[in-house]
Amino acid sequence: MTQFLKHYIKEKWVIYALFVMMSGMFLATFFLYDLTLTPFMDGLLFVFFILVIWSLVDMRKMYKEHSMLQDIIEQESVDNVLYQQLDIGDDMLNKDYQALLKKVSATNQHLEHQLVKEQQLLLDYYAMWSHQIKTPLAALQVLIEIEPESTTKIKNEISTIDGYLSMMLHYLKMTNLEDDLVLKKVELSSVVKKVIKKYRMFFIQKDLSVELVPFEKEVVTDEKWLLFVLEQLIFNSIKYTKIGGIKIEMINDTLTITDSGIGILSQDLPRIFESGYTGFNGRGHQKATGLGLHMSQNIANHLGITLEISSEIGKGTVVGMTFLQFENMYD
Repeated sequence: MTQFLKHYIKEKWVIYALFVMMSGMFLATFFLYDLTLTPFMDGLLFVFFILVIWSLVDMRKMYKEHSMLQDIIEQESVDNVLYQQLDIGDDMLNKDYQALLKKVSATNQHLEHQLVKEQQLLLDYYAMWSHQIKTPLAALQVLIEIEPESTTKIKNEISTIDGYLSMMLHYLKMTNLEDDLVLKKVELSSVVKKVIKKYRMFFIQKDLSVELVPFEKEVVTDEKWLLFVLEQLIFNSIKYTKIGGIKIEMINDTLTITDSGIGILSQDLPRIFESGYTGFNGRGHQKATGLGLHMSQNIANHLGITLEISSEIGKGTVVGMTFLQFENMYD
């Protein structure tokens, strides 16, 4: 409030200076004509009283306008509706500024709608493209199944292509992830088994073992997005494990995925969730995109899942998924 008063007086100093100057001129006139000062003092008090009343009313109005603008400025993102409802000041310049602000607001709102429309068109295009490319992939899968000379490696390559298509679609949908979430009770072990079944040929090809310690754990989550996160984490374990295998178990509220892979450098661990960051191991792997873990972290945050990764070079990596936020939503 003190700061506001300083700015107010600084802004209105001309009015108060005119009042003092005019009072001085009238006082000098009364002295020159040798007039009694009683009428002057009465008039001065009357004008001073009016000036004080005007200042209080004007100050109250300006403080209200200032507070309203400060509330809008301090918001992290300003709703366009607030711009449209803004009504501050009656003078010509204030009205011009308000009209300009509302015009900028309307343009901004139009651009936002246009961006949403373009994003939806892009999403629809990639969805169509994805469905179209899945047709020849399905045909290849059929050919592999009927041809005796088909190899596991070809099947796995097709599965990898399908995985990258899925990653692309999920990446596009992440812009409106909140609108796509469908929360319900899900048996966690069944989702894990789906991922293991999907990648069973990779385990066979690399001669890796997979151990799923039996557990029962029901969580409230979005099954589709949870499945995507688990696919990224388990496939990463497969990709960077040459010998040994993967163990999946539930420890308290944490689903733990432990592999005997090559491990992650200590200097890479703090940045593994950054977009596009592949680290030393990823740079040596031609299929590393640096998006999988970044997307997994983003999705996990929306699902109320805490992701933690620890690793040691040459010994393997441990990924922990802790389910907390939505666990008791329907209790």
